[in-house]
Amino acid sequence: MGHVGRLSTTQTQQTLTRDADRYVVESSESGCVCDMVVPFDQVRGFFERTQIQTAVNLSATDPDLILDPNCESPTMSIRFVGTSRTLSDYELLSKTHPVKEHRQNMTSKRETSRTKSAKSAKSETKRQAQIQNRLKMLKSAREIVTGGQDFAFFSIDVESWEKNHDIITEVGITRYLPRKGGWMINSSSNEIESDHIIIKEHRFYKNGDYVADASGNFEFGDSRFVPLTDLKATIASFMKTPSTIERQFVLVGHDVNVDIEYLRKLGYDLETIGFAVVFDTVEMWKAMAGTLNGISLNRLCGELNIPAWNLHNAGNDARYTMTAFLEMATRFRPDIEITNMDE
Repeated sequence: MGHVGRLSTTQTQQTLTRDADRYVVESSESGCVCDMVVPFDQVRGFFERTQIQTAVNLSATDPDLILDPNCESPTMSIRFVGTSRTLSDYELLSKTHPVKEHRQNMTSKRETSRTKSAKSAKSETKRQAQIQNRLKMLKSAREIVTGGQDFAFFSIDVESWEKNHDIITEVGITRYLPRKGGWMINSSSNEIESDHIIIKEHRFYKNGDYVADASGNFEFGDSRFVPLTDLKATIASFMKTPSTIERQFVLVGHDVNVDIEYLRKLGYDLETIGFAVVFDTVEMWKAMAGTLNGISLNRLCGELNIPAWNLHNAGNDARYTMTAFLEMATRFRPDIEITNMDE
């Protein structure tokens, strides 16, 4: 297609006084993207006649005079609007089919399209990297849990007041020290203990409007009321291994970075313990299920057939998080490659 919008007024008038098929170019993305265009062979004929009559050399390959719909946009289409033989015909067609002059913006549109494509490619690369990192996390969890090495596993959960999340109300910790034979769900041989700490100064801040208040329903022992001044020492005391075996520490959490930040607000920095590795059960589930979507702890337990009662009690949640971690680690088969991830 040849585009006449870039010719001089005299040249345009000469073109318009000859028979020419007129088209408008449209895009489903942006509507009309160009003014009236004519077939390239008709423009080339005009060029040849102009060169003979005026000795002016017009290039038929000038990019500002050529419109290639295949290159401009995959959504571009050309619509025939009529044939003009005179200037009056052209003006009538222009009034009947009004268009905006956008040809000068086509270069920037192409640049924008290329920029979007580059961003899309970068986003896809990042997405694939995240998928691979999750798979590596799941494989690493399996190797550590089933490898028979000496590790101590700790899971944490922190509950806050639903109306002001700066007020921390509960801390839950579970400790798992594997014995010979490895992990077996509901086995009495598992060396697993859980602790539930209620912060004494915040014991009257109760949930119930947005999330359930389960602070009084610890399923794995007795809750302890601990003042803020003793909290760091209480957590540190539980995060010790009573055996003489030297173990590497592993931290587990469900959306673990949130809980780490909550403890930091309380003045307890888990990084000082020196965990060898940190696992997030949300990210592990994404890899195991082949999904990009997160999952609540309640639903995760349901998916793994783990009986779970009184969630939103920090002690219970820490215990269920540890159980979910161990179940996913032992069930995962690294020889099964995950290729399809749900959007």
